[in-house]
Amino acid sequence: MESSSPALCICVYGAGAIGGSLAARLAHAGAQVAIVARGVHARAIAERGLTLLSGEQEIQVRVPCVDPAHCDGLFDGVFVAVKSASLPALAPQLGRMLKPNGRLVFAMNGLPWWFPDGLLMPQSATLAQALDPGGLMRRHVDLRQVVGCVVNSSSEVIAPGVILNSTPQRNRLILGRPDGLEDPQLEAIAALLRSAGYEAPSTPSIREALWHKMLLAVAAGPVAALTGSDLGRLAGDADVLALMVQIMQEGALMGRQLGLQVPGDALDRLLFFRGLTTRPSLLQDFEAGRTPEIDNSILAFSLIAGLLKVPSPALNLVAGLIRVKRQAA
Repeated sequence: MESSSPALCICVYGAGAIGGSLAARLAHAGAQVAIVARGVHARAIAERGLTLLSGEQEIQVRVPCVDPAHCDGLFDGVFVAVKSASLPALAPQLGRMLKPNGRLVFAMNGLPWWFPDGLLMPQSATLAQALDPGGLMRRHVDLRQVVGCVVNSSSEVIAPGVILNSTPQRNRLILGRPDGLEDPQLEAIAALLRSAGYEAPSTPSIREALWHKMLLAVAAGPVAALTGSDLGRLAGDADVLALMVQIMQEGALMGRQLGLQVPGDALDRLLFFRGLTTRPSLLQDFEAGRTPEIDNSILAFSLIAGLLKVPSPALNLVAGLIRVKRQAA
């Protein structure tokens, strides 16, 4: 591993599957890391430390838990790894935690609150309101300090303070500014991630990278949650595989209408999971009784299809079913 830069002070806000993996890998690489956690997970981390299991590797680290109310101006980078429903309540805190040249890296599932900016689509304000109700994030966060992040890594919390990374061969974080500009501070954060064992490329087209990732998420996550099945089982059933491919193709057509270059590799991406036991976060949320993240994922895609008037029968069918499942839960 490369040696991490001692100049960067990092906070991981949210120590669940994504955030806990980040904090463990960064701390193991020698970075200055603090975390914001809560509940039994926070107590376990404070008492016994944080454990990450990834293939044959077991990482155990001690990471300080901090109160964001007492962290004004402390961090060069804050990785935001919370559920989207939590963001409005956190909005006033996040920007205050940064140093003047700090960056907020949104390492979250779903389309981010800033995604509609600059897109050529009808009624983009409708999508903006759906992704950022009341405009709270825009009101409290300086977009110039924002870094988008595509998380290509599958993990889950299997016990308080213990996280299992089920894709040890695939831990990739793609970074990019919403405005597409080059950014030395972003590159410093990317170098820190690489020192911790991640692939961490940067891109001037972060919206395209997010859309490409979300095509898989909106096709596989809801179907996994509806059936209670991992991705390996879904990819091994010909009829279910065809349904997921159709959802991805409908999403790719929507992306192209938005001006996003989307490769047409739906079948190959789904077949990758044959034989694997990867469990999407949406399935994990339903099973754990957590509020499922569907507003900024499949429901947002269904909304965009309606605004663009793109036929999307498979997407809308699954969106309706998962919406009813959430209501019932």
